[in-house]
Amino acid sequence: MYKSFKFNYLFNATLSAIAIILAVTPANALPEQNINTVVKWAKTRPQLPTLRYNSEAHGYEGTKGKLYFYADVTSQNGTVAKEGITVSGDSSLKFTTKNAKAVKLLQNIYNFNIANDFQKSRYITKVGRDQFYRGQKFAYIAAEVQGGSSLQIIPLHKLQEFINNAKYCQTNQCDV
Repeated sequence: MYKSFKFNYLFNATLSAIAIILAVTPANALPEQNINTVVKWAKTRPQLPTLRYNSEAHGYEGTKGKLYFYADVTSQNGTVAKEGITVSGDSSLKFTTKNAKAVKLLQNIYNFNIANDFQKSRYITKVGRDQFYRGQKFAYIAAEVQGGSSLQIIPLHKLQEFINNAKYCQTNQCDV
């Protein structure tokens, strides 16, 4: 009888812990997840547009007001390679680690953890207009674009690959 009580206690404690973790941890859709997860997640974010497939861009994208969001799907299995946000027409929002408005936008779209990861990320280098940052969870590419500011979220382990590609595209013609 003692073993049965102990098992039930541990089982209930484990279920309670899982429930608390799921309640506290909001759903996210980030690079290296399946595109179906990202599309479903985007529907739950009031700041984001409805995402539609764009065959030329090999990914999903949408615009809502001054915000453009996209998720690139470059692999055959539907895995997201990177996600990007561009905000136009708001000169007070620049995707820098010190811009409170940009950090708040990331928190509203993703969550505190991603916003904090970007805010505490370390500047690595600049190639052309792109500024590369290394966070603990992800890497980021910030750029000032015509009429706005953009931020890409990429897998941390692919940061050097993205830097090398940007350097290559400085001296060679690349598709953008």
